[in-house]
Amino acid sequence: MFEFLFKYPEQAFLDSQLIFASDLPTTLLPWVLVASTGVVILLVSASLVLNKRSIATWKLSILGLLQILLLSLTIFLFIRPALLSERLVQGLNAVAILLDASESMLLPHSADSASSGTRMQIAQDLLSSSNLAKLESSYRLLTFSFAEQLNSLENFSQLPEPVAATAIAPNLLSALKEASSTSLGAVILVSDGADNEGTLDIDLLSEIQTYRVPVHTIGIGQRSLPNDLQLESVDLPSRALAGSTLNALVTIRHDAAASTRIKVYDGEKFLSSTSIELPPGTTYSQFQIPVSVDTTGQMDLRFTLDPLNNESELSNNSLSIVVDVPDGKYRLLYVEGEPRWEYKFLQRALNEDPGLQLTTLLQVTPNKYYRQGISAAEELAKGFPTSADELFKFDALLLGSLSVAEFSDEQQQLIHDFVSERGGTLLMLAGRTGLGLGGWSESIVGEMLPASLSLEDAAFTRKQVPVELTAAGRRAPFLQLTESASDNLAAWESLVDLADYQQLGPLRPAATTLLSIRVDERLQPLLVSQPYGLGHTYLLATSGTWRWQMSMPLEDQSHETFWRQLARQLVAASPRPFELTAIKNGQQVDVRAELRDTTASASDDLSITTVVSSDNGQLLNLTMNPSVSQPGVFIGSFPAQTAGLYTLEAISLRGDNPLETVSTALRIEPGNEGRNLRLNQELLEQLSLATGGRYWDVEEFDQLIDAITYSQAGITEQQIRDLWDAPIFYLLFISIAALQWLLRRRWGLI
Repeated sequence: MFEFLFKYPEQAFLDSQLIFASDLPTTLLPWVLVASTGVVILLVSASLVLNKRSIATWKLSILGLLQILLLSLTIFLFIRPALLSERLVQGLNAVAILLDASESMLLPHSADSASSGTRMQIAQDLLSSSNLAKLESSYRLLTFSFAEQLNSLENFSQLPEPVAATAIAPNLLSALKEASSTSLGAVILVSDGADNEGTLDIDLLSEIQTYRVPVHTIGIGQRSLPNDLQLESVDLPSRALAGSTLNALVTIRHDAAASTRIKVYDGEKFLSSTSIELPPGTTYSQFQIPVSVDTTGQMDLRFTLDPLNNESELSNNSLSIVVDVPDGKYRLLYVEGEPRWEYKFLQRALNEDPGLQLTTLLQVTPNKYYRQGISAAEELAKGFPTSADELFKFDALLLGSLSVAEFSDEQQQLIHDFVSERGGTLLMLAGRTGLGLGGWSESIVGEMLPASLSLEDAAFTRKQVPVELTAAGRRAPFLQLTESASDNLAAWESLVDLADYQQLGPLRPAATTLLSIRVDERLQPLLVSQPYGLGHTYLLATSGTWRWQMSMPLEDQSHETFWRQLARQLVAASPRPFELTAIKNGQQVDVRAELRDTTASASDDLSITTVVSSDNGQLLNLTMNPSVSQPGVFIGSFPAQTAGLYTLEAISLRGDNPLETVSTALRIEPGNEGRNLRLNQELLEQLSLATGGRYWDVEEFDQLIDAITYSQAGITEQQIRDLWDAPIFYLLFISIAALQWLLRRRWGLI
């Protein structure tokens, strides 16, 4: 219908520029238009004035408007509207066609697999010789299939054996490079959008854009699969403390309401099963699943969804993730300025945590501290650390009711570096001489905190106030007092009021409020955090959580749970002195080891030996080379094309003397391209939009063939096509004239 009315297909208008092809000079044309319009308005106005006594004004206005439209349309056609477009010269250009030949293309094209056939069958029918005949008569066709690699083809009837991996952007780039010696006018890419990475690499996409060739994509498959569940992601920290409970954030994709269960395994060991209801009207649902961490080592966690009754494809119902549980205790240094209730009960709660070593410095007189929980008799003998080696042994630092005057400028700088460079965590507590009342706002430490601590906002008030979870606090795993979200909210509401609170100044832009207190019916922040440098800072604007122990039933463990989970949160994100990480990158695993001990990092004869073993029998010694730009960092890589659990153990040596050992693990999944059962139309649209092409459905293939003609790549010629004789203008002309005649007759003017 569009082409019937406007003479040319819609794509011709999208890819062309509207011009006027009259014989009038270009510089004179605007003046002619202005003058003509003025004459038309003048003539119509004169006609209205002559007839104003014989007909109502509003009727004259309608007739006048119709006359102006009719005369304006005549002038518009007189100056010859036309389309100016760049068109590929037939016979001088090539078109590349890329067909996705990976395993996901063997899936059914639609939910009714019996009638629709596979995605590959639909694609091969689409790219049959008969369908490509029109293209082949005008262009040289370059035909390819791709999965992990690009393959040149004679035709699309014979394809290589499919593999469970797709790399869309790298293969497209390879095709562009291979065709660079020809006049390439366009690329047609046929795929379901399933890609191992799931996204387009920005660097690759930028390189693809430099070829200035439009890439037209054709999507194969369905965007919605009501009979399929997909375990989209599992968010868990990569490291945990033994004896803790992790809350895994599980995201499930579903296109209809359903009931299922999430099961959790550690290797072959069954851990838990949770029944869930997937609501209607949403595509993604999230659930928090508790995971108990009992022992040190590596947890090879696997999350699975029970299938639906009629669910045929289960490859996307499970996900695996490895969590490191380091041996040894995390160290937390707590410095307090007075022997208050908070100090006593906080110390009692954390001393019973098997994963933590709490070291405390309690100021008894100026420049004199009472030490507890030290590792050696000489540790902290002179009070607060005065060197990085001494402070950086700890993973987190708590500062209680202490003024900034108790710390030298060098010690304040150490605290700053502990967070920003060491990656440690700082928590500051309220108190009579703490926070703003302690003058911290004027120090380099105050710059790191999630709220300003001006003296005028620093009032320390001994008044009981209730505490409330914020929206961010409800999502924070370390603030879960119970497993159920609803029960957790009720548990917080049942807590007795705090004993005191302290005012905080304005929050920093990156700050997150996790707990609030209600003061005179107004909420104000209580527990606030923000990232800073490599670490994090927290403010807890109270010293009265001890009432949760003293004023609650004896069996209630809310106080202990809160402080142990908060302490674990503080130390868990802190880098260990010797860390080993392994990340899969394409067909290899990149390994990075870092020694944060300053003395060891500077040693010239420092080396790291790493042994890689897998559950499929692979064993290799990995060479780790020191980084040129980062002291203490060693890097290496190894191929990982075989699925399985890979365990890495590294030992640091100075000369022949071993220093420390560390281990980590990762699981290499089989080609996970088959997880993406749904058509990834967004990825294909992104690729087309970035290159000047367009996304098409299978049914629009004929329109795509016409659209290729208007490419500005390759060898092109300009073409001017008149629009003045398009049927739409004649229909408008006749319609306006007929309407005017009918109105005049109805109103008795003719």
